[in-house]
Amino acid sequence: MSEAEPQIIHILNKVYDFSPIKFDISLWNNNNGKAASSSMKTKREIKNGFSLIEILVALAIIGILISILVPWVSKSLENARRTRGATCLKQIAMAYSQYCNDDVNGRNIPASVEKGTDWAMILAQNKYLNDPRAYCFSGDSGASEVLRNSIVHNNKSSETDTLNAVWRTVNEKYEFSVYVISGVPIDAPLSTTPIAFTRGIPAIKHDHSTSGSGEVPAKVAKWPWNSSDETNGVYSSQGGYIAYLDGHVEWYDDLGDDQNGKLVAWNGTRTNKIHDTIPETAKILSASEKIAKPSSE
Repeated sequence: MSEAEPQIIHILNKVYDFSPIKFDISLWNNNNGKAASSSMKTKREIKNGFSLIEILVALAIIGILISILVPWVSKSLENARRTRGATCLKQIAMAYSQYCNDDVNGRNIPASVEKGTDWAMILAQNKYLNDPRAYCFSGDSGASEVLRNSIVHNNKSSETDTLNAVWRTVNEKYEFSVYVISGVPIDAPLSTTPIAFTRGIPAIKHDHSTSGSGEVPAKVAKWPWNSSDETNGVYSSQGGYIAYLDGHVEWYDDLGDDQNGKLVAWNGTRTNKIHDTIPETAKILSASEKIAKPSSE
């Protein structure tokens, strides 16, 4: 082997320093100082475990997958939750419609009923809707767990003491996911008169207190007109459902502003206040009380 040949192999190994392929001087054939390509061999180093680069690449791929899947899963769960809520409102509206129409002269739940639980028990004892989850949605932390797990009515042959004791003794600490309405006239417009709606549907309020001439619109919850409902809505401040007398249910991101309300008032004009969609004699009810229309609305 000539003096130049080891230097050549040394240079090759320097070039391929980061390669698993390494040249071995002992495998060099010095037949008359020439390298016989047929007898040159290579040996591959066996690596144990993963390199840092491979680990970083794997972590990057996992991170990308998580960033794609987590929002998708969250959106799917929220859509499923909304679907369940719409189904519950649909059940309430259809049960109320059947209750009213099964009387030959037509009937309603009268305005003398001033608790949502009493309203619900009228439908339950007549065997139209007895599922408490229709009023207290699964997954709604603001709704009463006690009511959700207590059947509304025992539906025995005798009407004496068949109403569930929990529902008969409800107080302000119990809450529904929905508000229901009593005293709706039997001849009310079917497609524009609500009978139930979810807690915390926001309306648009324009803030005129900011400096300058511009208005800053903001969503504010109207039910039951306190600050807690703004964060305690069934769907936070994202919106909510309204069920109408004809049985259809609509989702509202908000109810519009004072000039461009999304609802039809009792007098036929546009409004963003649910109280305006029913006559003065009708009442909006939470689980434990009626919700009065404030004079400052």
